[in-house]
Amino acid sequence: MSLPEAVLVWGASGFIGRNVVDALAGKVPMLIGVTASGTPVPGCTQTVAATAVANLPALPAGTAIIHVAAFRYYASQFGKQQQQILAANLAMTEQVYSFAMARGISEIRAASSSAVYPASWAVQDDAIPLDLNDWPHDGEAAYAWSKRWGEITAELWRRRAGIHTISFRLTNPYGPHDTLDEAEAHVATAFVIRAAGEAPEFEVRGDPDAERDFVYAGDVAAAFVESLKLRGVTDVANLAFGETRTVRDLANCAMRAAGRIRPIKLTSPPAAGNRGVKVRRATATKLRQLLPDLAPFRTLDDGMAATLAWYRDALRR
Repeated sequence: MSLPEAVLVWGASGFIGRNVVDALAGKVPMLIGVTASGTPVPGCTQTVAATAVANLPALPAGTAIIHVAAFRYYASQFGKQQQQILAANLAMTEQVYSFAMARGISEIRAASSSAVYPASWAVQDDAIPLDLNDWPHDGEAAYAWSKRWGEITAELWRRRAGIHTISFRLTNPYGPHDTLDEAEAHVATAFVIRAAGEAPEFEVRGDPDAERDFVYAGDVAAAFVESLKLRGVTDVANLAFGETRTVRDLANCAMRAAGRIRPIKLTSPPAAGNRGVKVRRATATKLRQLLPDLAPFRTLDDGMAATLAWYRDALRR
């Protein structure tokens, strides 16, 4: 199937949202960004504040929603901001589905998270249903439950209102449009900013041998776009590269992209940050079954090089 005539991107000004808008711009006639402020988002044909979205005129038949809005937390304060994250994320999910029901929209794509998985699982396998009595990691439980609730809401409104949602469980996305503040950035973004700097050593805060599945934000956006060609599907799938790399590997990729290898200096992470689990492995088979025409994802070296090029340009502006 083809792409819909109109797409609303909830959270269009955020990290993933900006990448989704970049991927969709020029491909659909009507691309409406929904943001907290309503400030225009480059690439959108129109941007509206979330509080004013009900005032939009009638939308074309087959309009779809991409819901990537979320509370913008600071990496150094993640542990302390759990209550705010939970409250804000639940409210955004409620608003998206209320709008969809009011306008007769039946196709939603939503950003969930690999944080939904029980802390006890060695492999985050999307082929196995979640046991909601098996809790996520304590350090991010409120965030994880906000994403679990998003998936529960999707199933509820499939049954009650015929709304079809594909929820993508993002692993560790990185790439353009994240914060320019190195102190508050997620790990991959912080490393890119650090690699562009002139410090004699490359600082790694926390465990350099922790393993994560890093996925380039442009590839995340491509998956969202490709999924819009589906109709009548309700499902969940990991949006993952499919293999883990250590934080030390990530640091070395960032330095290779910058063309300057430096000694790694280990320091402690922020006290209020998310210490997480040692290893997070996620399967990626289901994503490829769901979206067989999705292009292969960038390697970490290629993705970090593209990210560094974007940040160098952004930091010059």
